[in-house]
Amino acid sequence: MNFYYGWIVLAIAFLIGFFSAGINQGFGIFIKPMIDDFGWSRADISLSISIFAIMSAIIPPVAGRISDRYGPRVVLAVGVALNALGMILMATANTLVEVYLFYGVLIGAGFGFTGIAATTALISRWFVRRRGLALSIAATGLGAGQLLLAPLTTMVIIQFSWQTAFAAVGIASAVLIPLVFFLLKKTAPDNGDELETPESQAAAASKSAPDCITNEMIRADMNIAWSSRSFWMLASGFMACGFTIFFLTAHLVPLATDAGISAQQAGIALGLTGGTSILANLAIATFVDRVSRKYILVGLYAMRGVSILMLFNVSGVGMLYAAALLFGLSRANAPVVSASIIDHFGRRAVGSLVGTLFMYHQFFAAAGAFAGGLVYDNFGSYNLMLGVAFFSMVSATAASFFIEEPDRETEQVVAGEPLSPAVAGD
Repeated sequence: MNFYYGWIVLAIAFLIGFFSAGINQGFGIFIKPMIDDFGWSRADISLSISIFAIMSAIIPPVAGRISDRYGPRVVLAVGVALNALGMILMATANTLVEVYLFYGVLIGAGFGFTGIAATTALISRWFVRRRGLALSIAATGLGAGQLLLAPLTTMVIIQFSWQTAFAAVGIASAVLIPLVFFLLKKTAPDNGDELETPESQAAAASKSAPDCITNEMIRADMNIAWSSRSFWMLASGFMACGFTIFFLTAHLVPLATDAGISAQQAGIALGLTGGTSILANLAIATFVDRVSRKYILVGLYAMRGVSILMLFNVSGVGMLYAAALLFGLSRANAPVVSASIIDHFGRRAVGSLVGTLFMYHQFFAAAGAFAGGLVYDNFGSYNLMLGVAFFSMVSATAASFFIEEPDRETEQVVAGEPLSPAVAGD
């Protein structure tokens, strides 16, 4: 049996997540060192994370539309290049305006181009039968990046400087540019799948979506989604996810050091959230294509709510690590949401639909990151924000119960054709 090239594509998607998202989720490591150097407030520097989130919210619908129509290769290459450039320039930043421009605008745009919209469009072209598995494996790149890069960059900051840490990650990220551009094939094979037998490959080929999708087709699928209850239940949970992810990844390290925990231990805790997210994604990959996706989301969002409760009045490193582990385990929801979108509305406009969802996610992420710094500056504690974050996860858990899941074995879903609202169960 010939080697399936889709696994190479999946490996590149993993590496994109590792570099382009791993350090972005670990920006909290840099907050106190930069404040020590420049005397900024936490709200001031948190605003850069909010600008990042807004930029990465604006870009995905555009990136998803381009990926749907022409393929995701160029979109991903541009995103990787912007990420690398922004990180290298961050090593030279001396003012808040430069931080807002280099981190917020450049790296934010890069993350928007390399994020879930383009990678979902990429993977959905290459995988059908193992789509949930492939999406989950790709998502582990983010966790692996955070697991390894957060502690390593903390050590570099302690031994050298935060500028050195940014420069090192930026240079390493630049290596991805030629890999993405030259190793990602423009189109998937006609069968568009990793199916083993000639019969299954022929069946997939007869159902595959065209490589170039018209704007009218994309608009038709998006109109169906926007009139669907399930789309908005998925969106509401994903918005709460964005709010809590960016609040905690930005402020977990300052929260821990405020409680008397060392910077190195706090960096390890942030890395643990990435490491356990790998385990969660791999575990979910074993059954995500066989069980009801909405109940997976219910469990993940409820787990995150519990982890947030544990962060109230952190009393020691053991409690911090326990909360970080639980928080990391809850971060396997993105591939489940992406797979659910494909289940309901097909592959044809998946980049546009997931890009729209990610836009909502990132707008709320911007609010979470900035509000965390603002609340701390005004109240001297993160407890109010922890309460808001907890209740947002309660709402996400409740919303997930109202998602209707269609039959994932129908030919329409496999072929990438949109389901009618009646078929979708809405």
